[in-house]
Amino acid sequence: MALFTFWHGDDYPTPKRKNHISVKRELDVLTLARLMNLTEQDILKRFREGNEAWVLRLKGMPVSFGWLGRQKARIGELSKEIDIPKGNAYLWNFRTLEPYRGRGYYVQLLGTILQAEEKVSERIWIISAPENQSSFNGIVKAGFRPVGDIMFNYKNDVVLLASSVNERTVAAAETLQLPITTDITRPCWRCASNTMQKQASCDCYENSQPCQCRNQNTVTATKLSTV
Repeated sequence: MALFTFWHGDDYPTPKRKNHISVKRELDVLTLARLMNLTEQDILKRFREGNEAWVLRLKGMPVSFGWLGRQKARIGELSKEIDIPKGNAYLWNFRTLEPYRGRGYYVQLLGTILQAEEKVSERIWIISAPENQSSFNGIVKAGFRPVGDIMFNYKNDVVLLASSVNERTVAAAETLQLPITTDITRPCWRCASNTMQKQASCDCYENSQPCQCRNQNTVTATKLSTV
């Protein structure tokens, strides 16, 4: 999974507001529950944990959304919960409704959040799953910078793979509570992990091939939604 960050003072393109678009924090629990297919209790729990919801509307109709956390973050793909350091924010669970994908609404949503959040947080973090190329592209277009990749090593431990160790990779490792490595890691990120309590279900890493686990029913599908 690719990890990106935005730090206060970084340059980013000013989002060009499309016609009939609005992007705001959403506080209405019932609206969020219906939009995200969650219970009202789920939404209230997220609010209590210090998360805030952002929704992009087209002509008043919600079409894209995401969450911003300041206190705790749960990375479902890693079954890992982290305490977010003061001055940091973590973006998660972004999704655009299927009929509206591919129109740039995700970039618009992220860019608007950056504009507001750079006045509050020193550092903002976001993750993209490797199979979700549209998410990766949108994050880059919004102005986030790549830090490294969350991978598995050959002991099945989760690590942060970086080309070099610098201020941003160190901050990322501290925020996500992961060790940094510049060594060889397994190309398959989904099929085996001590953290996720999974056993390997393919030999992709042995053959240096792209992981095919996404096509197997024995592996839990990623929780990151297509944007």
